Amino acid sequence: MGEERAGAPETVIVLARDQTSFYEFLRSRQDRGGTLVVLDRRDAPREGKSEGGSVQEDRRGVQPEAALALMSVLGFMVLHRDGDRWTV
Repeated sequence: MGEERAGAPETVIVLARDQTSFYEFLRSRQDRGGTLVVLDRRDAPREGKSEGGSVQEDRRGVQPEAALALMSVLGFMVLHRDGDRWTV
């Protein structure tokens, strides 16, 4: 694993916009510093913007299909810090 950053979370839980009650539940229980819970701030998925349907790029970088599937099926995804990158 990459180097640890002071104050930076090691895990981020991203919840779909329609999961506000789950968001509130997790926010009230999140680990101070180790885990960050956020609502998805992306715009609705844009058809035709991903190349080959396998990844979607936005200003934050490439998002694997698995992460997008988690958001659409479960309503959340869990990301883990790996150096300067985030993995699912």
